[in-house]
Amino acid sequence: MSGTAICTWFVADDAATATFFPQVGSRSDAPETQAIYWRCTACFFASSMAVNPNTRHVLFTNTDVPAVDGVDLAAVFGEWGIETVNLPITYRLPRSSVGSWGNQFYIFDILDHLADTPIADRTIVLDSDCLWLRGAADGMDAAIEASGALTYLLGDDEYAADSGINGLSREQMAQFLRRHGGPDQASADYFGGEIYAARQDITRRLSARTRAIWPDVQDQGPDAPREEAHLLSTLYALDKIEPGTANRFIRRMWTTFRHHNLGAGDRELTLWHLPAEKTTGFRELFADVTALPGLHPSDDAEAMGLSFANYARTTGWPRRRASKLVRDLGVKVRQKLGP
Repeated sequence: MSGTAICTWFVADDAATATFFPQVGSRSDAPETQAIYWRCTACFFASSMAVNPNTRHVLFTNTDVPAVDGVDLAAVFGEWGIETVNLPITYRLPRSSVGSWGNQFYIFDILDHLADTPIADRTIVLDSDCLWLRGAADGMDAAIEASGALTYLLGDDEYAADSGINGLSREQMAQFLRRHGGPDQASADYFGGEIYAARQDITRRLSARTRAIWPDVQDQGPDAPREEAHLLSTLYALDKIEPGTANRFIRRMWTTFRHHNLGAGDRELTLWHLPAEKTTGFRELFADVTALPGLHPSDDAEAMGLSFANYARTTGWPRRRASKLVRDLGVKVRQKLGP
């Protein structure tokens, strides 16, 4: 065991476990919803392998890897050397307590697995709607070693100080934190759940803390975490992990018609997180990445569309071109009209 492992995950919900996914406008058990996330997963791994060619890549999932748009992703991932770990999801809130994003606590199944079955000195687990612009060796690995874990601090510019964040305020988060031995403070920091990046010793500690706290989370009292980032924020605070150490590497970049925060500085980031591009930019990039069978991201990046220029084109950085505007408007209209 050595080096860094780069991972993402996919959970296949069924009718009994499905919840609504607002960013794609449908339930998590819908076949097209799942296809959307599989396209993102392929793009995530391809972009990472283009800049992290000698790094271990791992997919965690509770299902078989399917074919999407006629592409056998299980075969493609095998050719690329991606390891697939079949891992059931056990961390779920009671069905009556959550209406959206019901499978996000899967990250804690992953942390438990990593704690019990180490795969690398450092593990980076990201949401699949992320793109790699630079390799982890370009500063990120060293930062994980120095800090133990990287945390993506989301401040008042993302969520107003007195606002609720996915069903919980910072004051409620602070109350939950106090009840579990945290500091006596009026407000708690909120860290984005799109990135988990930590040394193996930190992963073991956070896994143990999660197992101890989880029964209280499941009880779903008024201050209990409602989504994975609430619980990660609690764990980071209890472990006294430095806030904001991931902010120079990753940013949550919004490309909706109402909220657009892309800027010139994004060019220097290691990772782009693009939640609003799941149904648009990632679909285009997936077509580019899979257009020519037999290519490998580590060797054929340019031919597969794995370049900054193509990422900018497909995601609309820093501003949409006319052709993308037309395509995005079409998607928006179809989502409003429904099936």
